Amino acid sequence: MKQEERSQETRQRILTAAESSFGEHGYDVSSVDAICRTAGVSKGAFYHHFPSKGSVFVALLDTWLAQMDEGLRAAQKQGGTIPEQIAAMADVVDDVYRLAGMNWNILLEFWAKAKTDPEIAGSMVAMLRRYQGFFEQILRQGEREGTIRTNDTSLAATLLLSVVIGMLLQGILDPAGQEWGATMKRSLNLFVKSINVNGGES
Repeated sequence: MKQEERSQETRQRILTAAESSFGEHGYDVSSVDAICRTAGVSKGAFYHHFPSKGSVFVALLDTWLAQMDEGLRAAQKQGGTIPEQIAAMADVVDDVYRLAGMNWNILLEFWAKAKTDPEIAGSMVAMLRRYQGFFEQILRQGEREGTIRTNDTSLAATLLLSVVIGMLLQGILDPAGQEWGATMKRSLNLFVKSINVNGGES
């Protein structure tokens, strides 16, 4: 095995071990030593790939977001009007919830630690701003093509993002309360219908 492949394998083993430990024991209880033991690597190897425990935490978040980004890009590539593209993006949320369902505890830890850890807080703020900008760009494109109309594109993007974040939080706190992926999908479709100049007609 080439050195680069071995390095990537080691990094992935650390991430897998950290994900398991964070999910089972929480961020604060999970130590670098414990992660290294589970991963079967030295602390030197750990710090070669990650400067801190927080950076592993952020790397896990980035990995999940990359999967969601891939789904959103695929929905855009399907083409059609912006309302049709957003409807296709709503299908992605079921995958998001299946992914999150395996990591509810870790997702809750992200929110909790963002209040006290500057590295994690910075990553969470960057995530929120990135998706805010993404939704604003989509909505403005819809306004240019004449398929949607909002009185305030920035506010509409904030509302769209709030639906996603709010239902993720509800899913974390009450996972058995509803089928949250399906509920979010219906909510996003309702939102799109409310700003579609054709009243939701294709």
